[in-house]
Amino acid sequence: MGQERHRPPNSVISNSQNTTWEEFLTGEFAFAENGTWQIDSAKKAEFPTGIVQIPGKDGGVAPTPTGGEFITVPVQKDTKRYDVTKKILECMTTPEGLVETGTTFAYYIPSTADGQQRILESEPSLKPWVDAVRSAKGRTSDNLGTDYPKISEALWTGVQKALSGSADPADALKQAQAQAKQATGG
Repeated sequence: MGQERHRPPNSVISNSQNTTWEEFLTGEFAFAENGTWQIDSAKKAEFPTGIVQIPGKDGGVAPTPTGGEFITVPVQKDTKRYDVTKKILECMTTPEGLVETGTTFAYYIPSTADGQQRILESEPSLKPWVDAVRSAKGRTSDNLGTDYPKISEALWTGVQKALSGSADPADALKQAQAQAKQATGG
């Protein structure tokens, strides 16, 4: 007897991270993959919630991709403003500044060991998230560099084809791999 394939509802194709989280909060779904910015709404849920780290393929914690938030200092016409900009930047990147910024913006985990230790002192429940950041891997790692957007587009296109049913998952992956290889000249 062949294995029956089940496709998710077409609504998942256009779901955002927030849509998925709102659906989880209905209590009708067993789990949601999300980040620290949802900690407070999970606490307010009318049912018990918990954190389970996604296991790695070969055991341990799966590396999470990093590369979303960062500090940018724009070029300024009035160069005298750079002194104030430097003070702000230095303040935000001290261990205390990283913790203050991280807790202000819904528990973002500092990238430095000192900042992580300090945030754990004030919020010990963040340990699974700190562990995830410590095992994180940059999105452009593995020599992807500036080819990352091309490879990412090929992969998310393949996932969308598989989800929509316009391609068999195995075929969608083969197409994505070929598209990524062609896009990067590999």
